[in-house]
Amino acid sequence: MAEPNLTGAAIAGTAITFSGTLIGMPFDTLLAGFAGGLVALSYLPGSLTVARVVGSLLSSTLLAGFFAQLVAQCAFTYLPWTRELGETMRVASAGGLGICSQVLIPLGLNWITSRSNRTGGQS
Repeated sequence: MAEPNLTGAAIAGTAITFSGTLIGMPFDTLLAGFAGGLVALSYLPGSLTVARVVGSLLSSTLLAGFFAQLVAQCAFTYLPWTRELGETMRVASAGGLGICSQVLIPLGLNWITSRSNRTGGQS
């Protein structure tokens, strides 16, 4: 039987590639996010079940796919010297988002929850 981590990575890689290309995300961004997710797996505490590996890789890749272009555009705007990097900045942003996703996603959810509690659940 294959190692659970390897099986989970293979399942996640296939699912991410299929779903990301259906949504219209650039393949290089998905691949960079997936690679960042693999790096992030090495820092996760506890046992890594297949479901946890798949969830981690899927969230890393999709976060990178959705937000890498936004991060790159912000970098171009606020750090003008990055403009010469072009598409490399988008791919690098995707890798960074993939690595940081296991921290960014819980932070974002906690921020949304705290905002909801402050406003009493009203928009």
